Amino acid sequence: MAEVVRFIDTSAALSRPGPKARGTRPLIVLLGDHSARPDGLERDLLRAGFQVAEADDIAQLPGRPALVIATCATLSGDRTHLNEAFTAARATGAQVVVLISDGEPDDLIRAAEAGADEAILLPAEGALLLTRLRARLVAPRMTLHGPGGSDLKLFEVLQEVATELHRDEMLHALVRALAVALDVRSVSCVLHSEASNTGRLVAATDAPKVRDIDVDLEKWPDAVAALGSGETVFIRDVNTSPLFEPIPGRAASAAAVDFDTAAAIALSPLGRAIGTVVLRTKRGESPLTAGAVAFAELAVAATARLLEADDRRGAISRRQAIAAHVDPLTGCGTLDALDRRIREEFERARRYDVNFSLVLLDVDGMSLINERLGRDGGHRVLADLGRLLQRELRAPDFVARYGGEEFLLLLPETDLEGARLTVNRIREKLGPAGLGELHLGVRCRLTAGVAVYPHAGVHKPEDLFAMVEQALLAGKAQEVERIGSAA
Repeated sequence: MAEVVRFIDTSAALSRPGPKARGTRPLIVLLGDHSARPDGLERDLLRAGFQVAEADDIAQLPGRPALVIATCATLSGDRTHLNEAFTAARATGAQVVVLISDGEPDDLIRAAEAGADEAILLPAEGALLLTRLRARLVAPRMTLHGPGGSDLKLFEVLQEVATELHRDEMLHALVRALAVALDVRSVSCVLHSEASNTGRLVAATDAPKVRDIDVDLEKWPDAVAALGSGETVFIRDVNTSPLFEPIPGRAASAAAVDFDTAAAIALSPLGRAIGTVVLRTKRGESPLTAGAVAFAELAVAATARLLEADDRRGAISRRQAIAAHVDPLTGCGTLDALDRRIREEFERARRYDVNFSLVLLDVDGMSLINERLGRDGGHRVLADLGRLLQRELRAPDFVARYGGEEFLLLLPETDLEGARLTVNRIREKLGPAGLGELHLGVRCRLTAGVAVYPHAGVHKPEDLFAMVEQALLAGKAQEVERIGSAA
């Protein structure tokens, strides 16, 4: 047991977003037998984005903990100290998880009697430790003591979702687990946007072999309504609902004939609706209830937060991969890193229905710069420009050295006008204060080409490279602005 309050944190960890809502970093407090603690637990928690502290007295902590982790070898002995810690944790609203390193199954019962929300036997259950902790924090407070056991059911749903590694598999796990928890045969997940008449059915319990097929949204009016309003649509009688009225001149929707009750819940990771989870019951089946819909809403909201955490883990992996693929002269990414980053952003744009821009920058007159300053001087200009680009771009942006004197910028969620503003802002920084070699009378001027996705002519990431190169040629043909854009 620690004798003083000690934060196990670093400045690097403090700068990372936590696995809860954006801008927050849940505080986890460690207490109990230090020798029973799994090796590397503090490090793994920090890398996962949590704030971690050790404390003998929780009341001394400057922040409110979201979770208290107590470690012990067994609970068969005196539990007075742990009971006191649990009482203090309850006063702060924190959940309590007990890690038992050398226990027996009966210790799980003893932990529940002591007031723990969950107990985990190590090392048998250690492989899923971080996943189970993350699932506890992305959902509303879930305890074994909730009314009707619904909290425990919700935890079981999220545990299935959280153990999957990829987005689509997480959504498959969600619809399967909801179908079991609510005893509903038809649970589906459709990814779609307000601007499109078609969507992608990524999972459906009544069609378990479905893997990402296109669907006509006319057959999913409940899903369209939920996505448009951002609120859950609950239809107690499909046959009398205006949403399912036949469109004049067209056959009635099969859904209007086959289903009696329906509910559609918007799936909104990162605060942006990307699709819906739809529950439907047929004649002869138990109809959906308000309680079942409320349960599904909690599960979908928690899954959206898990998807956010998945994106953050992907971003961390990207940064680590990019660090190993850096152009040694400019400090910018290499072509390999650029290719991987564009493919990831392409998929993210399709997933969340957002745009992004590519900007290809070319240093005009590089041969003159090399002639006046020498090759080493020209390299210094490129190195200074690379540092300037990294300094001026936003945190989500990415810059790579594309060629000898060319740089390519990837600007997420940026349209054509935003890309132009970025180019002009960089141009304003080009001067004696920005590039130290320019006092020798050599002017560094940039020409740019811009391509924006989505674009009718872009069907795969490779199409963007050809498009932005053509845009650069269009920029070179201009006398004044010298910023070309893709047709």
